[in-house]
Amino acid sequence: MENSRVIAITGADRGIGLCTVRRFATAGDLLAVNYQERKNELESLAGDGGSMLLVQGDVSQRDQAAHFIEMAEREFGRIDVLVTNAGILRSTPSHEVTDAEWDDVIGINLTGTWSCIRAALPGMVRRGSGRIITISSELGLIGFPTYAAYSASKGGIIALTKCLAKELAPKGILVNSVAPGPVETNMLKYDTLEYNDETREQIPLRRFGQPDEIARVVEFLAGSGGDFFVGQIVSPNGGTAI
Repeated sequence: MENSRVIAITGADRGIGLCTVRRFATAGDLLAVNYQERKNELESLAGDGGSMLLVQGDVSQRDQAAHFIEMAEREFGRIDVLVTNAGILRSTPSHEVTDAEWDDVIGINLTGTWSCIRAALPGMVRRGSGRIITISSELGLIGFPTYAAYSASKGGIIALTKCLAKELAPKGILVNSVAPGPVETNMLKYDTLEYNDETREQIPLRRFGQPDEIARVVEFLAGSGGDFFVGQIVSPNGGTAI
């Protein structure tokens, strides 16, 4: 246990987050996981004792984001890898986007990412080491009609990643981002504009991604394979953005 990494992951109770937790848990890492609603599957992964800390909270609320990081550091003494995965998707014609919808998407996706990073940075800077892996999106790179808030939030994460990477690499902290294309999760299935056969056929690979395919990229960046990655936006997307 002394040589285990401490991994903190937000939005860990479904989709990409849950698959990422499963991969790190299998590797024997110590895990602090943030979730909002669904705890059962996380509890089943945490069955081996004190290797997983479960913290419920809404990272769009700055105090709850900071509380999650504080609890992780109190439980395990440090955070070696922070994965900011919490996010929501909304598809609305731009002229119909409400203030509430905009605030929700920006609050969880972008502000939540920043709030967790800001809370974790003092410890990482003090130790002179750490990895931060943000989860952005290919839509933050290319944009898409009816995804104004979502694309803006994910584009903001990409810009934040690059800024922090340049600032923090000399301090021993590597910051990178994973920007997936369409992934077969409940989030996508709820989006009827995107989750259909026509969209699938427009992807060069002719299929959506699987959550574990994205989790493998996160796992790579968190490990020795990511030692020379700084400020990179890695986009597993089946060819949707080339």
